[in-house]
Amino acid sequence: MKTVPFAAVVGNYHKDKLREELKSDWGSVVFYRLPGFVTAWLLIPLGVTPNQVTMLGAVLVPAMAAASFVLPPHAAMIVLTVLALAFNFLDCADGPLARATGRSSLAGRYLDFSADILYRNTAYGCYGLVADRLWPGAPFPWLGVGLCCAVFATSARLNRVYAAKLFPSPDTPAPLTAKSASLPQMAFAVLSGLDTLLPLIALVAWATGVLWLALLWFLAYTASDALIAFVEGHQAARKADATAR
Repeated sequence: MKTVPFAAVVGNYHKDKLREELKSDWGSVVFYRLPGFVTAWLLIPLGVTPNQVTMLGAVLVPAMAAASFVLPPHAAMIVLTVLALAFNFLDCADGPLARATGRSSLAGRYLDFSADILYRNTAYGCYGLVADRLWPGAPFPWLGVGLCCAVFATSARLNRVYAAKLFPSPDTPAPLTAKSASLPQMAFAVLSGLDTLLPLIALVAWATGVLWLALLWFLAYTASDALIAFVEGHQAARKADATAR
């Protein structure tokens, strides 16, 4: 396949998605988007498909689980960080690759969604397992904390997806803006940008001996996100019921 201009890979990102991602996913903008664009651009001449990129990212997930279980804890953290960062780079490459090559598809979007859920669930569990191996005498299992984070993160994601299905615009909660959102909502939107920085936060916490504190932060963050998703969806449902009467 012939090379396409780098501008074709970036497309209208700066117009269509940059402002939206800066509000709630600034971590991806700062750390992953540019490497993702470059990766997609370099893969185009090789004939690699977007779905192949997504599946490569998915293959890294069980490798993360194996590393956290088999390797010594300190080595496991380094390998986990490398694999998790690689997943995020690939996650930011498959979409631009699909758009630049005209291969966007519902199947690709579904694969991307599934791989993302698998990654987040596994990552939280892996960090909990490593913490258990670092501090075997902990009063409660850190793996359990990590798995709770996974449950909360999945609950939030599925609640939002199901709400979008039940209440298409205008009943689906609109994206937060400085004018429409309360201060707590805007603060949480800023904090939510840390979600994609999970591997870097865990790495810094491990390096400073406070991985346990990072896990508690992950637990508070994911639980809050799940609660907010539920409240937003329930409010949208009540609004739809009231309109239907």
